[in-house]
Amino acid sequence: MEKTKRLFIAINLPIELKRELFEMKKEINSQLGEEYAKVKVFKWVEMENLHLTLKFIGEIGDGQIPKIIENIENIVKSQESFEIKTEKICYDNEKQCQLIWLTTEKSRNLENLAKNFDEKNYSGHITLARIKKWVFKRIEPEERPSISRDFDKKIPVKSIELMESVLKKTGPDYKIIKSFNLPPHQ
Repeated sequence: MEKTKRLFIAINLPIELKRELFEMKKEINSQLGEEYAKVKVFKWVEMENLHLTLKFIGEIGDGQIPKIIENIENIVKSQESFEIKTEKICYDNEKQCQLIWLTTEKSRNLENLAKNFDEKNYSGHITLARIKKWVFKRIEPEERPSISRDFDKKIPVKSIELMESVLKKTGPDYKIIKSFNLPPHQ
């Protein structure tokens, strides 16, 4: 039986930005108060795992990976490096969203790149935390925290990565299978 891997295509973040977001996590946790820390409403993404997903591929047999790599190489040839601007860290209490994320401005370059991977109506965001639904439901709606804070940064996009997600009890481990450099912007 062929071995499988759980794959996705991502833009990895510069380490400086990952550190800033990790510090922001501490700030948000302290603002939420002890009761949220005790019940661990939020499962924060590990600093090294922060990324922007372009496409979740799913479980793929090892024999299919060379074809995926070839497809990404062909897509990357027609792209140039670019920048993404971030906007704010938030979640929508009204929609009972299950994520805290960092939103990005609309970017034609990012949307075009995502369309190459058949991602229609793509909306770039970086997941910072997942909200434990069963805990969150126990909190009265009017007592749920509000999280909305500006976070204006630029992310240089010089490469994309084919990543593997290995699920563990402690959370996912991500590793780069292959990195694809984008040609410099002309």
